[in-house]
Amino acid sequence: MSDLPLFIFRCLQRQRLAQVPVLSTLLIAVEHGEKQLVTRSGSWHCPAGSWLIIPGGQTVEIINQPGAGSGYRAWTLVQPQHWLQRLLAQYGPQLPALPWPDNGPVFQPDSEARQALARLQALLPAAQAGTLGAAQAEHAWQGLMLALAAARQGAELFRLPRQDVRAKVQSLLAFDPARDWQAGDIASGLAMSSATLRRRLAAEATSFSTLLNEVRMERALGMVNAGEQPLTLVAAACGYQSPSRFAAAFRQRFGVSPSRLRLQRDSAG
Repeated sequence: MSDLPLFIFRCLQRQRLAQVPVLSTLLIAVEHGEKQLVTRSGSWHCPAGSWLIIPGGQTVEIINQPGAGSGYRAWTLVQPQHWLQRLLAQYGPQLPALPWPDNGPVFQPDSEARQALARLQALLPAAQAGTLGAAQAEHAWQGLMLALAAARQGAELFRLPRQDVRAKVQSLLAFDPARDWQAGDIASGLAMSSATLRRRLAAEATSFSTLLNEVRMERALGMVNAGEQPLTLVAAACGYQSPSRFAAAFRQRFGVSPSRLRLQRDSAG
């Protein structure tokens, strides 16, 4: 299985997902069907052939609508921060200065960007971390980013993520969502006391338990909808020893149970 943060999402029935945590900026390329994105600032439709940027650090509602006879199918790329840092260090002076024209999060990529994404997809099977395949994949990703920059599209992909305490906590939790995390573990990792951590997170209108739940639910959604692992293994990988508690937490968060989401994905109904 590839280590690249590029996933294929598909469904044969309409999916409506509430309160989807978007921790990192996403690039979504819809191949079949249509995606609808609802945020605090508006609602957008992304039909087949269109691409969509969802900036990180927010909670959104997503509706995946299958097309007639084709289902719904889309690629989702989670922006790799270390790749972006290397890209900006190497090509920053050559990139057009931000901000670029803002026509909303949905856009039609040109042929260069589409070809670059296709090259990235083709390299997935060999893109294991620390291998030549991963280096080739990063090079293909750079080609994708440079094609977008030349067209002045996807500006949000070129912004380094925020470095507030919330983001740092999420980054640490994401390394191992299955771990029995305590606030003191994270506080130690950030060289501060538990009381200071709680105070800093409260100032950012969040809490340790909220962030832990968001990280676990983001991982769970990807594993349920893009993977084939048994739901018991998904639950354990996301920090739930009880599959029933996992299913209840998943349904409460997204408005649909894990088993129902898999059914929407695999069955035309």
